Amino acid sequence: MKIKHLKEMTASALTASYLALTNSSVVFAASGGQVQSKLTQAANTVQSILTGLVVLVGICVALFIIIKRMPDADDPREKSEVYHAVGRVAGLVALAAAVIWLLPWVYSLFT
Repeated sequence: MKIKHLKEMTASALTASYLALTNSSVVFAASGGQVQSKLTQAANTVQSILTGLVVLVGICVALFIIIKRMPDADDPREKSEVYHAVGRVAGLVALAAAVIWLLPWVYSLFT
């Protein structure tokens, strides 16, 4: 019984190693264009995630400012300060998103 099990395990291991060796040229021999396209796709994904995080944080901060100042919404001066604060947050979100997308582009100009 043990010998039969050992033969089956050996046959399975040999089959798996044969398949791994025959397919290794496909797995390990990617061309330069394939590697470059995968790296570019990964960088774009990271940039998209970072941009989404910046926008999400900006939305949360803007809502916090609005909710915090809501009891004094009747005062024109307070309303003006809220508009200025939310405008500053929107400007900073735009600046952060621009940095996320422009910094790699500027780096690529010098490489």
